[in-house]
Amino acid sequence: MIKLGSQLLSALRDDLPLAWLQLKREPVRYLVAVTGIGFAALLMYMQIGFQSGLLTSATTFYQNLNADLFIISQSTLNSGSYQQFPQSLLYRSLGVSGVKEATPLYIVNIRTQRLNGTKPTSLRLIGFNPEADIFNIPEIKLQIPKIKIPGYVLFDELGNKNTGPIARAVKKNGSQELILSDFTKTYRAVGLFRMGSTFAADSNIISSDTTVIQLASRQINQGEISLGVIKLKSTSETMRVQRYLQKMYGKELQVLTKSQLIEAEKNYWNSATALGIVFGFGTFMGLLVGGIVVYQVLYTDVSDHLKEYATLKAMGFSNAFILSIVIQEALLLATSAFIPATLVSAGLYAFLSSATAIRISMTPDKILLVGFMTFMVCTASAIIAIGKLRDADPASVF
Repeated sequence: MIKLGSQLLSALRDDLPLAWLQLKREPVRYLVAVTGIGFAALLMYMQIGFQSGLLTSATTFYQNLNADLFIISQSTLNSGSYQQFPQSLLYRSLGVSGVKEATPLYIVNIRTQRLNGTKPTSLRLIGFNPEADIFNIPEIKLQIPKIKIPGYVLFDELGNKNTGPIARAVKKNGSQELILSDFTKTYRAVGLFRMGSTFAADSNIISSDTTVIQLASRQINQGEISLGVIKLKSTSETMRVQRYLQKMYGKELQVLTKSQLIEAEKNYWNSATALGIVFGFGTFMGLLVGGIVVYQVLYTDVSDHLKEYATLKAMGFSNAFILSIVIQEALLLATSAFIPATLVSAGLYAFLSSATAIRISMTPDKILLVGFMTFMVCTASAIIAIGKLRDADPASVF
């Protein structure tokens, strides 16, 4: 086995021109193969991109919170549907050694009349005590004095196209009056920030706790909150305080670190919803399509040149040498398809990010993952395709 492997590596290194000559001899077949493999790589890129966009959208809010521990209801499954719990339970944590601050957050979706249209838009309203420093977004920190006035909010300009007119109006005029879809209450967007849209709403707005209770009084039970954020006197005590709080709350509430909360959110969307399954299945289909295309092309090539390959075997060339030629063809096909597929995918990512405000970006990990899968499936297809020749007797071919 070791000897065969060394022979194969040597052949892969020394005989690349022969594989290239084989491919360019049939330019139409080569072009069709590259198109098929490129489409498969593109499909994998898009599925992985959609999945990463979903997870980024679902966890960006948590990433931007300045806190060490989070308190949520046991019934809360994801950031799009918070179950409320008594605020008094959160304040019990202030009696625990090591806890510096405990801030309640109200998180609800409100329906607002869309500018320049009659259909309402959904906005995620996040309310908290303006005296608490809980966001690590500079734009929010600088504009905290604005939202201390009841009825004033900050608007996320990275919302989707439904909310574009609102962001543009605030940027142009300095503020914009808005009204709930049931026409019962008005409020005013007096500043912009950038956090990113979510699958749960078209955009985000930040307000004081007073304003959120005014605008969403029907959705908030008196004395109850959506999420509790805790700051510690020292991050070195995080694990100790977390264990103490978990014991104190028992089965009433969840006590999670930021990384645990983000991981729980990702696990929900990946495993507890159909979206994660769909994206995973789409990636698998891309692999399958690429594998079938490469196999068909290489199998046809082996069949068309069976006599030539058999002659090489009769002359004393090993199976490793012949296999190396076919693998080189597969790798050349993969390279020819992967590079343009990556460039096209990067362009589509940019377009989709602009159109949907959900951040989908080309990252090294995506390139490595899709590249690995593309090259591996091409190599596997080459090994399968040459099976017909591996056991062929040169004398029987002629």
